[in-house]
Amino acid sequence: MLNRRLNTLSLKKYNNKNRIVVWFFLILLSLSTACSEKVRTRVLSFVFDGVPDKSQIDSSNTSIVSVPDTLKKISKTVVVKPDLPDVFYHDPYEEKQCSKCHDPSSPGKMSYAQDLVCFTCHTDFKTEYKYIHGPVAGGFCTSCHAPHLSKNKKLLVRTGQDLCLNCHTKDLILQNEMHADIGSSDCTECHNPHGGSDKFILN
Repeated sequence: MLNRRLNTLSLKKYNNKNRIVVWFFLILLSLSTACSEKVRTRVLSFVFDGVPDKSQIDSSNTSIVSVPDTLKKISKTVVVKPDLPDVFYHDPYEEKQCSKCHDPSSPGKMSYAQDLVCFTCHTDFKTEYKYIHGPVAGGFCTSCHAPHLSKNKKLLVRTGQDLCLNCHTKDLILQNEMHADIGSSDCTECHNPHGGSDKFILN
């Protein structure tokens, strides 16, 4: 009998706790819908993670977050000469045609595998050469090329030997007598970066 009473009392306490929590959330919900935008954002941020700051959202399109200041600075770079701009843009990025490469229903996600996306506009080097350079064969175009913009021609992520030495080991390359006198020459003076007719992908 005593146990039954204790169980009933603990159940009532448990139910009261639940009621308090439910009332708390109902009050927060009513505040979040009835108050100003600023108060609503504060209330929602208190309860939930990841609530966007409304000041960061572009008023012309509420689904797109405003461009970071660093990117704005790059995109407003003045072209010094028509043939030598400070920044090189990938055409779809410059024309704001994100859906050419990205899945519109899932921002940031590619529509297809990387190489398939690139080869919808660019040459499919896999069919052009007998021997294919590793990154091309693996479909990793962005190992060498920036997908949006770069300070380097051909949207390269690095220039000169730095591009190749990001993957290839310099000591092993210099052990080859053919490379003894290369100095600071670009590897692409002798090697095709995409593929070739022999295993050394020579030009």
